[in-house]
Amino acid sequence: MKKQNEFKQTISFIEKEMDSGTFPGAALAVMQGDCLLTERYWGSYCSQTRREVQLDASTLHMLYSFSKGITSTVFAMFLGDGVVDLDAPVSRYIPEYRDGLKDQTLVRHLLTHSAGIPSVKAKAADTEALWNAAVRTCCEAPVEWVPGSRTQYHSCSGHLLAAEVIRRINDMEPWEDICRRRLFEPLDARSLTFEVPNGENIALTPQPKELPCPVDGTHFGLLGHPGGGCFGTPLDILKVLRLNLQCGMWEGKSLIAPTAFQEMHRIQYSSEINEAIANGVTPAHEPFGLGWLIKAHLGEHWFGLGTQTSIKTFGHAGIDTVIGVGDPQQALAIAFLTTDSPKTSHANIVRIRNAVTDLVVHDINS
Repeated sequence: MKKQNEFKQTISFIEKEMDSGTFPGAALAVMQGDCLLTERYWGSYCSQTRREVQLDASTLHMLYSFSKGITSTVFAMFLGDGVVDLDAPVSRYIPEYRDGLKDQTLVRHLLTHSAGIPSVKAKAADTEALWNAAVRTCCEAPVEWVPGSRTQYHSCSGHLLAAEVIRRINDMEPWEDICRRRLFEPLDARSLTFEVPNGENIALTPQPKELPCPVDGTHFGLLGHPGGGCFGTPLDILKVLRLNLQCGMWEGKSLIAPTAFQEMHRIQYSSEINEAIANGVTPAHEPFGLGWLIKAHLGEHWFGLGTQTSIKTFGHAGIDTVIGVGDPQQALAIAFLTTDSPKTSHANIVRIRNAVTDLVVHDINS
């Protein structure tokens, strides 16, 4: 088992970025197989009432769009149950999602950023009324291209509708209850929640300009949202990644049926991507599975999948403060979080994220 001081290059890199003021605090957790290789916390975070609170393992983080990986994992469980059809029109489950190009929108499109409604703005969904209002906004949004013809990141629409599909076939059970029953409790991932946690140990990111700053929909627009509203710790991020690294198996039990798991981790538009590359043109699609981005041909990407990982590496980012990465070839799971938006350019954030992933791989294999 690796000791923490053996991750010298990774730790040195993160500490150098902190010393230069890039971010005030950071967390790194790494597992290989069922072995926790390192768990480190640096610096401070901002709570609802205080700045420069010491960061530790109990601190809850806003996971933002890493929530999409969680939602997609739960969706795959129901796909494996045979109760939802990826190639059915969305209107089969949500009848009000209809007319025009919406009639051509398949459930598959919701989880692959190809539904054609990327411009929907963030709205909190932490009450039933707010959730229903957010769904109505998606149903009323104009479709901007033929569904499936291209991908463009859907920050607030696709995964909300996908979760709504699951709710509709489960008698409108709350999304939190569905996730807790099917995923959080089986993994013993006690920190994960789509509800607003109680207590002061929540790292507010990006850090607010003024305090006090309550965790509410006025200040944070994705609360309760299946595409961006989950809270959790780095160790529980690793549990979700490990379930996906273990092909849906957990402690000897299959939580995701093999066919559904394979579909989730299959590049959905691989033929279109390969054809474009063969013709020397930029693909119109990114290599998304169901929810997860899969590395494939990508180089440095803002999700931080690295350049030294295998082509089957998958993961998801959460704004500019969270990455979760899984490499099946090395049975490797990485969670890296910062406690504020890095004070640097987007290009430098991409560099930092990929450097952390690559240095972890280097330190493990050196």
